[in-house]
Amino acid sequence: MNRPILLLHALLTPVLACPLTADDEMAIHWVVDEEVSMPVYGFRGPADWKFHSVVQWNLDNSSHPVVAGSTLTNPDIPERIHFMPEVKCYWLTGDAAINPGGMNLGMLNVAPMSPTDAIADAVRELFRKEVADFQITGVREVPGLAAALNQAGTGYKGVGLRAVYTIDGTEVEEEVYGLYYLTRATLRGEAGVTTQTTWGLSYLHGFTTPLGKMDERRSFFTYMVRSVVVNPAWLQFHAQVKQKLDEDFARKIRENRAAREAIMARSRALAAENEAFRARIMARHRAAMDTGAHDRFIAGIHESGSHDRFIDSIHDVETFHDPQWGTSKHGYAKQHWTDGWGNYIHSDDLNYDPNIGSTIEWQKMTPVE
Repeated sequence: MNRPILLLHALLTPVLACPLTADDEMAIHWVVDEEVSMPVYGFRGPADWKFHSVVQWNLDNSSHPVVAGSTLTNPDIPERIHFMPEVKCYWLTGDAAINPGGMNLGMLNVAPMSPTDAIADAVRELFRKEVADFQITGVREVPGLAAALNQAGTGYKGVGLRAVYTIDGTEVEEEVYGLYYLTRATLRGEAGVTTQTTWGLSYLHGFTTPLGKMDERRSFFTYMVRSVVVNPAWLQFHAQVKQKLDEDFARKIRENRAAREAIMARSRALAAENEAFRARIMARHRAAMDTGAHDRFIAGIHESGSHDRFIDSIHDVETFHDPQWGTSKHGYAKQHWTDGWGNYIHSDDLNYDPNIGSTIEWQKMTPVE
C-alpha cells in the first residue's frame, strides 16, 4: 500500500451511511478503493450483470490525485452503464503563462472549450478513442441535469451527446451526460499577473443499448444513476490527502523561490565585488599617470560614449540591454538572448529562436548604441 495514503487512512474511521438495499434481481455494486479497503461509491443494478471498477491514486498528481470509474454490462446483449472519471483541465494566460500541453499534476493542459465541444472532445479522444467507427450524432446542453444530480446552484452546466458505433458486429447507440464547470483565479507574483482557468467535466456517465432500444431503456439507466451514493468517509479521506498534497506543493514553491532569491543575491554581491575591484585598479592606474595627461585621455575616450566602445573593442565584446542587470557584455555574435535571470544564449544563426520547444521565456537583447 502507498505509505502516505495508509498514514492518512489511519486518521479516519470509515463509516458508510448508505440507504441502498438489494433484492433478488438487483444488487448493490460497490466501487472500492483497494489502497485503503474503503468503498468510494455504490449503486443499484442488475445482480447478474458483469461489474468492473477502478480506483487509481497517483500522489505526484497533486491537483487531481485519484481517478475512479465503473462499468456494469449486460452479459447477453451489448447493453451497459458507464460511470467515467472526471476530466479536469487548466489553461494559463498573462505575464508568466506557459502552457506545455499534455498532463501536469493530474490535469490536462488544454485551452477552455464550450460545454458541447468539451464533452464531444472528451468522449471521442479519451473514452472512445479506440472505437474506429465511433460517430457523434448530436450534442446539446441539458439545463436540468445539475438539479437532477443534486448539484443545483453549483455553477455546473449540464451537457450530453448521442453517438452510434458497433460492438462485436452489433450496431449500438450511446448517450453520455456530464456537468461542465469553469473557474478562474488570478495569481500575482514576482513574474507578474497570471490567470489560471480551471475547467472540465464531472459526474460523467453513459448508457449503451442496441440501436433503437435507447428510448425504452433510458428510464432504467437513469434509475441506476439516481441510486448512486458516495461514502462520506472516503470523501473526508480524499479531502485530507488533497490538503496534504497542496501543503507539500506550496512548501516546495516557497523553497524554490527562496533558493532562487539566494542565488540572485549572491550574483548581485559578486557583481558589486567585481565593480569595486575594477575601481581599485583604475585608481592605481590614475595615480601612476601624469594628472594632466590622464584627464585629457579620459575626456577623449569618454566623448560620445567612446570609452565603453573602446573597452568593448579591446575585449572583443559588445554591451547589450539586459532586463535583469540593466546592461551586460557579451562576445560578438549576431544574436543574444536572456531568460532575465543571468542565463544567456548566443547564436550567429538569424533564424534561431530558443523559445521554440522551451518552457523558459527567452528575450532577445539589443545592443547599446
